[in-house]
Amino acid sequence: MDDLIRDVTKAKEGDLEACGRLVQNTQAMVNGVAFAVLRDAALAEDAAQESYLRAFRHLHELSEPAAFMGWLRRIAVTVAMNMRRLRRTTLLRLDDVPEVPILDETESEWSELQRQHLAAALLALTRQERRICDRRYYGHWSVARLAEDAGVDEATFRKRLQRIRDKLRKEIEMTERRLLGSQDSNAALPMKIVELLARPRLIDLPENPVGKVLEILRDVYPEFMDIDLPEVLDFAEARKTVGNDALYLDPRELHHLGDNRILRYDMTLPFLLTVMSTPPHGPARLWCAGKVYRVCQGDSQHLEAFHQAEALWIDEVKSNMRASGRKSWRGAPSQTRS
Repeated sequence: MDDLIRDVTKAKEGDLEACGRLVQNTQAMVNGVAFAVLRDAALAEDAAQESYLRAFRHLHELSEPAAFMGWLRRIAVTVAMNMRRLRRTTLLRLDDVPEVPILDETESEWSELQRQHLAAALLALTRQERRICDRRYYGHWSVARLAEDAGVDEATFRKRLQRIRDKLRKEIEMTERRLLGSQDSNAALPMKIVELLARPRLIDLPENPVGKVLEILRDVYPEFMDIDLPEVLDFAEARKTVGNDALYLDPRELHHLGDNRILRYDMTLPFLLTVMSTPPHGPARLWCAGKVYRVCQGDSQHLEAFHQAEALWIDEVKSNMRASGRKSWRGAPSQTRS
């Protein structure tokens, strides 16, 4: 019990090796709980993976390390019950693997599996760390420019970059050890979704056309506040809350994670769901910006992942949540390819 408490404490501090030990010491329980609910070994493995992702992302919310086992079991039960209701379907095959950053000058060749592992590791970074990676490896910012933007000297920022690379490397190693310990390669995360979510946020690059437009709008409307919106939505709940008008495109264009869960296909739907669930008490000026996802045949005018920015302007709050004005901007697909 003392070892578990120590590993939970270290994991809360960002120790990935402690996370690996927690997975190793609890996976029998998590898999058993998931299988008891789902009665399907493959689905139970998927549920276990999602349970650990959810647990480690919210580990900071666990105030008492000794309660970890019961807390993790409740997460596993919840995930498995949701999956049983959703009756998970097989994800589409990944056809377009995006470019990913190399970790150092010697690691210039990557197998597809390594690229997938790196994409999964990128999702474990904080938003600020992801922004640094996007600007360094996709935007090709120099260390000098990154350091100036962060307000530190180059030597300090090089150490920060090295810590991020070490964090990615440890996350990849943990994933590989987890997969080596599995008898079935299907225990890997659904890589189609991982790859899409790991693609860069080009709106964080000021020189990108979408980033430029967003910066101009922020200068014109400085009173607007940025909010983060979920990338995964319960579409059945969305249709019940917003109405059938929530779906204005062919259902075949949706990236399904299950019968009801989808990746957002625009910013409007999660924006409305968020505001309707916690309506403001008075006037509100809100921004949201990020990636949206469509199933399509990729070309210069169609992308599976592209960027949108949207503003919501509410002058008067009424029972029907009428907005006095709302506008949406979408970057040109050829300029926001990720």
